[in-house]
Amino acid sequence: MKVNTHSSAPPLAPIKADPHAYPFSTVTMDFITDLPESNGYNALYVVMDHDLTKAIVLIPCTKTIDAIGTARLYHDNEMNKRLGVTSSMSTAFHPQTDGQTERTNQEIEAYLRIYCSNHPETWTEHLPLMEFSHNNRVHSVTKQTPFSLLLGYQPRAIPHVIEDTNIPSLSERLKQLNQQRSEALAAHELAHALMAQRIQSKFKPFKEGDLVWLEVKNINLGVLHRKLKPKREGPFPITKVISPWAYKLQLPEQWKIFPVFHICLLSPYKATEAHGPSYSEPPPDIIEEEEEYEIEAIVGHNPKNARKPRKFLVKWLGYPSSENTWYKPEELSHANEILDEYKKTHNLL
Repeated sequence: MKVNTHSSAPPLAPIKADPHAYPFSTVTMDFITDLPESNGYNALYVVMDHDLTKAIVLIPCTKTIDAIGTARLYHDNEMNKRLGVTSSMSTAFHPQTDGQTERTNQEIEAYLRIYCSNHPETWTEHLPLMEFSHNNRVHSVTKQTPFSLLLGYQPRAIPHVIEDTNIPSLSERLKQLNQQRSEALAAHELAHALMAQRIQSKFKPFKEGDLVWLEVKNINLGVLHRKLKPKREGPFPITKVISPWAYKLQLPEQWKIFPVFHICLLSPYKATEAHGPSYSEPPPDIIEEEEEYEIEAIVGHNPKNARKPRKFLVKWLGYPSSENTWYKPEELSHANEILDEYKKTHNLL
């Protein structure tokens, strides 16, 4: 992923650690909210061992807490006190209070946005991999992994060498888990690198109403041809500031994706000759007294199952990919040659 040059790391000031601490004697806690709904959850409760191991525990939850939920949180806090656990609380949207946890939050958000960009509704299913990946990598402060400090050894989620088994389903499942773990580690490394690159830069957050470009390299917009897929889309206005590193954008209605993005996927919009106040899209052709736009290409289809009715994603000549539109085959009677060529290329005839 190309990292934009916009300075976007909040200034951080970590809480002083206790030199006599034991694992999870002092924890920092925070919430990541406004996530897409996944298995009934739309927020993430992050608990981190502040002083010693730097290990994290990720707990899915909801943004709205009712009376029962509040009582449960109160009970948990009382249990923490009885167990001798100290909670270092930070104020929402004030990352300078607890730089360590806020930076971890940024890393988690970047991981989720990158790894779950195509299926954001599945983020809860990836929390175990995210948690394991974080706790199994060397921390920049301790120079050891949280697992080694907490358990005394390095656990392995999946064997590095997968031997064939006599049970096809088991063998396939092991290969699938190994692939998922590799993807999770790659996403985690990328998220960590993005955060590390920005940690020393001057913080320049966006504000509501700002126009920004959106990096879409890892976002599934239905485009099958990589050459036709743009690296970024927009500009889009920011409709809500979720946090200094998460923003809600006003996206086209035909985009069926969650509109909240991590700041590492955004870059500030600057007017140019091609995209500025004087920029205008080409006018439509007038055919039989009706407006008709020229099709540049068909760039995708859905669903992949031939037994279900298909729709095709149309890219319009002179318009950005954000204006791509889905059509049924019978609605493309004026573009039979383009449609037939697409079907032939993708073995859909």
